[in-house]
Amino acid sequence: MSTGLVVIGAGTFAVEVTRYLDDLVAAGHDSCRVAGHLAVADEPVHVPAAALEKSAPEPGTRVVLAVADPVRRRELIDGLITERGLDAVDVVHPAARVDPAQLLGPGNIIGPDSYIGAEAVLGGFNVVHYHCSIGHHSRAGSNNFFAPNFHCGAGVRIGDDNFFGLSCTVAPGVDTGSRNRFQAGITLFEDAPSGHSYLVPSRIKSIKTS
Repeated sequence: MSTGLVVIGAGTFAVEVTRYLDDLVAAGHDSCRVAGHLAVADEPVHVPAAALEKSAPEPGTRVVLAVADPVRRRELIDGLITERGLDAVDVVHPAARVDPAQLLGPGNIIGPDSYIGAEAVLGGFNVVHYHCSIGHHSRAGSNNFFAPNFHCGAGVRIGDDNFFGLSCTVAPGVDTGSRNRFQAGITLFEDAPSGHSYLVPSRIKSIKTS
């Protein structure tokens, strides 16, 4: 069994998560040192070949799930991490503000300069990227991906398996449902039924000026 963390994923997001882990090691958390990366099928590899694990981790191995797409993440949670009895750890960047008691499940990733408000709680396997905030007394389920600059107000209810693009905003008291995808830049003022993609219709025009 590896003595360090195995990062599940070897793509661009895994490179970013590895940087978070390196920051934790630099802050004195030696248990966050990366032992290797497990490449995921159909994902382009962006880590050095020498860093790749040659086989699936043994039961009990400490792992970090570093794949961005919630559908693929759910497959790996159920079909790899749970099935093989892997130990998914929480990764909380030193520059984030979160009480460990607010993380009710394993495998969360909280990026730098993110803030989890008072009495807000998260389930397991959520990704809260950098510069995000979750308002006080809000609740998020499991396996949600919050891209950079996501913000929600107080008392928001977020289900499971959602993807929020860059700079999404959710107004106080809104229920976002589950298995939804929200386009970058959306501001959500009303409850969102589950199983939908939410887009803002737009058309970019170019005008020749010279």
